[in-house]
Amino acid sequence: MQALLRRHRNAVLFAALIMLVAGLDLLLNSPEPGRFEILSLPFVVGAAFLLAVLFWPAPGTAETKAVEETLGHRFLNKATLGGKLVPYFPLAGIVLIALDVVYNVYLSPTSMLQIHDTVAILFAISLVAYPFVPQRFDRERDFVLLFFFVLVLMLVVPLLIVRVYEGNIDTGVNAYSSALLAPELRAILSLFGISTTQFTDPDFGAPGLSFTTQGGDSVSVVITTSCSGIYSFSIFAAAFTAFILTEFNRTNWRVWLLLVLGFGAAYLANLLRMTVIVATGYLSNSSDQALSSMLIAHSNAGWLIFLGWITLFWLLMFRFLFPRKEPAKSAKTKTVAICAICGEPLSPTIPGVRCECGNLYHSSCAQESGRCPACNRVVFGKETQKAHTTRGQ
Repeated sequence: MQALLRRHRNAVLFAALIMLVAGLDLLLNSPEPGRFEILSLPFVVGAAFLLAVLFWPAPGTAETKAVEETLGHRFLNKATLGGKLVPYFPLAGIVLIALDVVYNVYLSPTSMLQIHDTVAILFAISLVAYPFVPQRFDRERDFVLLFFFVLVLMLVVPLLIVRVYEGNIDTGVNAYSSALLAPELRAILSLFGISTTQFTDPDFGAPGLSFTTQGGDSVSVVITTSCSGIYSFSIFAAAFTAFILTEFNRTNWRVWLLLVLGFGAAYLANLLRMTVIVATGYLSNSSDQALSSMLIAHSNAGWLIFLGWITLFWLLMFRFLFPRKEPAKSAKTKTVAICAICGEPLSPTIPGVRCECGNLYHSSCAQESGRCPACNRVVFGKETQKAHTTRGQ
């Protein structure tokens, strides 16, 4: 099975990444917290199984390999002062977990683990495990560490900065929705003839849109942090960035273009998701029907759009950025037969003879030797064979 999966490495890697992103997104961004997190396990376990089978060394292969000088490896090498800080990774991971526990017990309004807590703990676990991963998995361990590192930079660090700046431990990251989601969503909806009004919710501090359904009822939608799609976007952005850093050895225009297109496509897919949700409510006849329809769209349409665009994007990326290499056509070379006795080449101008075992000899060498040195059969040259046949008659 390992040989079969390795023959289709790109397809298997693509499937594993899709399952990993889907599982993590379902775990961190469940449509109904407390009910659907368990469904993330088959995705994560399936992705781990595919990656393990794909990268597990085949029997008889060397246990170590040369370290690949990828962008990610060079970045981590500089960040750790040439690897001098790597032995302290487990200690840093343990300290990070302890700090998160202290934060939840003494500062957070709830001691329950939130999404940013889960991200921080997973990053800490990757730090603890990093030095113990065998060197032959250097690219894979770099990918995991960079993935959670970027995820922390996108989800945890901005949240802490906003809370410290505003002096409010309950503050969420609503700046993203206020500046990069609500205004753009209003503009797209207006293109479809849906008039909306933007406001700020006093309870959540998050932006919202109010509109009138086709039935004439007024409906308001508040775009909180959990509903903004920032978690799905961050998971994709972290996985995509880690993939680029661990797949390329140097930067070029294609790498930068790929990063821009990846982030841009994720942002547009999120706007499309929000457009579908609001449009579903707009087409309803009453406010109750609108809220029910938008909840269904929020739980299902987002997944379909997210998986749809990410599948298309990764397929196009593998198609154009990593085209399948056709096997090089071997040049036609003229094989030269070598005498198994004297080691000199045979030619049409020099008489030769083939033994029953397949070895070739000069007729003169065969006459002098009398027997094949490989199988010890009696070998005759052309002239000797004719004479032997005449005497036999």
